[in-house]
Amino acid sequence: MYRSKQNTADSISSPQQIFELYLFVNPIGHKCYRTEQEVLKFMSSLDGPKVHFRFITFHNFNTVTQYMKRLNLPEKDLTLRNQIYSSIYDASLAYKAALMQGKKRGRNFLLHLQKSLADGKTTYSKELLAVVATKANLDVDMFFEDKESPFVKSSYEADQHIAQEMNIKTNPSLVIFDNLNYQYGLLLEDNITAEVLHEVIKDCSVECGQKNANLKKTNITTIGKNYQRITH
Repeated sequence: MYRSKQNTADSISSPQQIFELYLFVNPIGHKCYRTEQEVLKFMSSLDGPKVHFRFITFHNFNTVTQYMKRLNLPEKDLTLRNQIYSSIYDASLAYKAALMQGKKRGRNFLLHLQKSLADGKTTYSKELLAVVATKANLDVDMFFEDKESPFVKSSYEADQHIAQEMNIKTNPSLVIFDNLNYQYGLLLEDNITAEVLHEVIKDCSVECGQKNANLKKTNITTIGKNYQRITH
């Protein structure tokens, strides 16, 4: 679970700075797929601070609209909009079900699903989920059973609550916390690359006084008591 408040005593006694990355994505979006690849590239080239990361699916009316605009789909077509909304919701449950068989397999499932839909010709369906689950080395029967479980639905709802608490408005969005500076988090929108992440983590690794001076030089505005927003 994410944290938004700093415990001063903990931050003083903690010898190692640990970062937590939360990437909010559309489970059927190709742009989010590319961003996930950038985060994985960043993780594979990381040398220094310890970093944990999570991919979290999130959607609402606005993110569906953004997705339709990206694909040049008619936004006023309510039948199509509802279909897309339902597909994203179902794919979110499928991702949560895949995660129950391991984080790595769950991520692989998400990546395979998004890549399969990238050509714009493949239709989202139960048959596609079965194919993708097989590619991700999942137990397919268990996957479909978990997908219908109350636990998966509850876990999905918890993720939506996290996104709302973090004021997520678009996909992809990335939130960064670290254990030494919980008085705020950093929210990156849109231009999320491995290079940007290395730069941000480097800035967040310097002492608090110097870091605050550095942040004032960047395009950052407050988005709430505990968060900062970075836009590019």
